[in-house]
Amino acid sequence: MKGRTMYKQFLLAITAVLLMWSSVFSAAWTDTLQGNITTTVTLQNTKRYLMLGTIFVKPGGDLVIPAGTVLFGDKPSKAAIVVERGGLIHANGSAGAPVIFTSSQNIGNKSAGDWGGIILLGKARINTASGADTAVIEGITPAVYFGGQNDADNSGVMRYCRIEYSGIALSPNNEINGLTMGGVGSGTVIEYIQVSWNGDDSFEWFGGTVNCKYLVSYIPVDDELDTDFGFRGKIQFVLAVRKPSVADISGSTCMESDNNNGPNYNSPRTQPHISNVTSIGPKQYDTSVVNPNFTRGAHIRRNTLASFYNSVIMGWPQGILYDGTGVHCAIQNDSSRVKANIFAGCYTGFSAVPTPTGCGFDATAYTTANNTILPTTVAAMLSNPYGNVSTGSYSTGNFYPSAGSPALSGANFTYPGINDPWFTVTTYRGAFDQNSTWANGWTNFRPDSVDYSIIGIEPISNIVPKQYSLQQNYPNPFNPTTNIKFDVAQTGFAKLAVFDVLGREVTTIVSEILRSGQYQVSYNASNLPSGVYFYRLTVTNESTTWSATKKLMLVK
Repeated sequence: MKGRTMYKQFLLAITAVLLMWSSVFSAAWTDTLQGNITTTVTLQNTKRYLMLGTIFVKPGGDLVIPAGTVLFGDKPSKAAIVVERGGLIHANGSAGAPVIFTSSQNIGNKSAGDWGGIILLGKARINTASGADTAVIEGITPAVYFGGQNDADNSGVMRYCRIEYSGIALSPNNEINGLTMGGVGSGTVIEYIQVSWNGDDSFEWFGGTVNCKYLVSYIPVDDELDTDFGFRGKIQFVLAVRKPSVADISGSTCMESDNNNGPNYNSPRTQPHISNVTSIGPKQYDTSVVNPNFTRGAHIRRNTLASFYNSVIMGWPQGILYDGTGVHCAIQNDSSRVKANIFAGCYTGFSAVPTPTGCGFDATAYTTANNTILPTTVAAMLSNPYGNVSTGSYSTGNFYPSAGSPALSGANFTYPGINDPWFTVTTYRGAFDQNSTWANGWTNFRPDSVDYSIIGIEPISNIVPKQYSLQQNYPNPFNPTTNIKFDVAQTGFAKLAVFDVLGREVTTIVSEILRSGQYQVSYNASNLPSGVYFYRLTVTNESTTWSATKKLMLVK
């Protein structure tokens, strides 16, 4: 009885510590990342890192971030990662174990602008108002440059990453984007990136030629996709979702494009080719009350040659603004294109300024002739794009087209610029058809509810399970990473361990007090040889001990 009482007191004490950790966010990390990186620095996904100040990856440096690693941005020091020209980043996550850059604030206190963001700087060509081939990237001290003469430059790999609550204001009207790319070359890999709750733009390209696929922009303050300074890359498959109350005083759009910050024709001209965007704007209905700083689905201005195709733009006060004589003439002469898109519920239509327009351009006539115009968002027939706008509890299926949707057909990849093998040819318009899976598993539309402080484990639901369970790992067989999900019905001491066929424990994955909930852990078996193994979950509390075992197969 005495031992049982002591165990109860121990458990209560540990539980109290856990509750304290949920409100004192400094308990979330186990290591720090700061200063200059001049050689190869490889992080560990079994640790949690606090990013302090501006972290510069210098020429010759390589920041390697394995799948499943979580990094917290420090708010007081305005943490940010800057990969300079000649530096590299390899943030190579997976669908089951994304690399996560997030806020260091505790649950309930996270907000846009809690830390800086990720800035990649390369040596690809840019344009500037002065004609120089390099420029200083905004927002960083000391000054660092981007641009050069190597359009094939390589800044590394960012794949399966989430960037959450970034975009801190370094000074008035000077915020960092979620992912900033300055002069980044086509040798760089950018795919499967979600930017959520950023204080400025989710993604911005300052010149360069990097190509990007599978992007998610979730509730930025300003724009989703901002291209300027001579960016000439290709972008495909983008989901962009707005919150009706969150917009920037500068005027928030989905896509904004400029040649540079002056109305000139300096080269290389900004000329992105963008396809298969699904933009869920703030206005579900014409009568919906939204932040008055929302403007339009796209703003093409300052002599850009931007083109976008095969996309669904819905729920914006205005569909598109063609701004400036240079833009009018480029569209009219087919040097820039807005074609094969769906504009649904863009309630004030399309316009061009100034008037009279250049080259006889008529915004409404052109857009109507080359795109599908629907009077309401409902007419686009997506599954449930506004159903969870109040809670944010989306799944990717909310944005799939329903049977009979006009988005299921009508795509056209014969136009110059997208008649290119890099693009994945689709029959559907927008980011998804009814069978798309590219956004499954690694995205998260409720980062406010995730407790990243539990090392190696990600809570996946707020639901309290009625019983314990241990699921089969997936994938299985695997090499070298697999995911294991389990349910804890009552708070207790949980141990998840791996054993070989002789019953010898070879790895302890979890060994700590866990509160009741549903969990997922990413297990990396790179240190083990191929073979059959077993994993066992044991949860012990005052009233019971529960255990279950499953088999897994490692094939290298």
